[in-house]
Amino acid sequence: MATRKRSLRETKRMTRRRQKQMRLLIMAAAGLVLIALLGVYMHFRNYVNKVDPDVICDNVWIGAQDVSGMTAKEASASLEEHAASDGAVTVTLTAENGSAQATLSELGLSASDVEKLTEEAVNYGKTGSVFFRYRQQKGLEKEKYVIREKFSLDAEQTEAVLNERAASLVQGAVDASIQKTATSFEITPEQEGKTVDVEATMDAVTDHLNDQWEHEDFTVELQTKKEKPQITEEDLSSIQDELGSFWTNAGGGERWQNLKNGVDKLNGKILMPGETLSVGQITGPFTPENGYVEAGAYENGQVVSDYGGGICQVSTTLYNAVIYAELEVVERSPHSMTVAYVKPSRDAAIAGDYLDFKFKNSYDTPIYIYGEINDSNQLQFIIYGKETRPEGRTVEYESETISTEPYGTVYKENSELAAGTTQETGSPHDGVEAQLWKIVYENGEEVSREVFNTSHYEKSDQIIEVGTASASGDVLKALQDAIASQDQAKINAAVSQAASAGGQSQQEQTQTEG
Repeated sequence: MATRKRSLRETKRMTRRRQKQMRLLIMAAAGLVLIALLGVYMHFRNYVNKVDPDVICDNVWIGAQDVSGMTAKEASASLEEHAASDGAVTVTLTAENGSAQATLSELGLSASDVEKLTEEAVNYGKTGSVFFRYRQQKGLEKEKYVIREKFSLDAEQTEAVLNERAASLVQGAVDASIQKTATSFEITPEQEGKTVDVEATMDAVTDHLNDQWEHEDFTVELQTKKEKPQITEEDLSSIQDELGSFWTNAGGGERWQNLKNGVDKLNGKILMPGETLSVGQITGPFTPENGYVEAGAYENGQVVSDYGGGICQVSTTLYNAVIYAELEVVERSPHSMTVAYVKPSRDAAIAGDYLDFKFKNSYDTPIYIYGEINDSNQLQFIIYGKETRPEGRTVEYESETISTEPYGTVYKENSELAAGTTQETGSPHDGVEAQLWKIVYENGEEVSREVFNTSHYEKSDQIIEVGTASASGDVLKALQDAIASQDQAKINAAVSQAASAGGQSQQEQTQTEG
């Protein structure tokens, strides 16, 4: 029994001894592993710390630009220089009817923030754990690391270029059109077409730029979308009735050509419901290139010769047709002085970009403007559409002159005109305050009367120039004193005196020379 107990104690001692030895072995092994790991760590640490923290590692690229060994500042300068050459790269946009080209600079090319790109390049292989940095730096020995640039285009610039150069490459929709014949209207049906899809085309270009672009010229297919016509045959089928018309005498001379040119530009115009027409925009600019010649026009109270002279008669005639059609007048101005072809307050002046006649189609259906100078030399406009006003309802317009300021006579010295002579200049017009009444009749009976517009016309005095050339001494003083007085009798007397003095002087000169 005792022997057995000793044997058990001995076994336990041996077991503890073996366990102790095993722990020592494990600790020794762990120590060796730690020493090995420490050695590896120190190796990795020494390896990754050899790089300059302010210099980009070898084999690091930003896009197509090798920035190895550069500082952030140097890399930024290099990228900016490279960006200039990228702007000169040509993009060819292809379509069924041809192609168009544009540089990336014209499309408003821009790249990712240069500062962020260079910061990423400088930090590559230098942030994170030692082992992570070691793996990144070691990987650079085998292959380059490319930081992709993110390119984008300017939407407004791209749209402008596409509209200018690519729109003609696709067949757009064609609106239905209408033409008046001797007895009816002929309608040409609409056609569906295509238009440039600006957003999709811009996406196609940027997708190429951001997908392994090699910074070289490239070609992209122009993206299109269906385009529906704005005016259909069904729309125009409602145009059957005369809504309003007016005519004036076209006269003759150079002015007639301007009237014909202006009316032709307005003839055939279609206004959809709610659409506004600017007569100045349709008929201008008033230049020889646009078919206009020099003719009489108002300027600062005078009649002068100017390109497009007479165009206001076109706008005035149309204005009267418009108000008979009871369309909405958006903008209308009277002339500076009264005109001969309509009564006061029935005119509508246009000039440059500061006076215009604009009106809106206030009907629920389209209207058609017909204009011509007919065989009787009448400038006329007729507005057609769908009549929706009550049967038996008619409108009339009545011009009323509220007050008149007669023009005067002003005498001015002309030192280049012979003494003893006079000449009339200027365009004498009375000043007028006027208003236009709109009168509504139902079955021939007046039911309402209201002021439709008011107009102010400046007076323009008659200018009489008094010659003083060659006059001197008392004669010159008499002429100038008379002009200063603006007294007709005194001026006539001074002019007669100057004429007599001039005749005597001429006789004496002839005798002396003889």
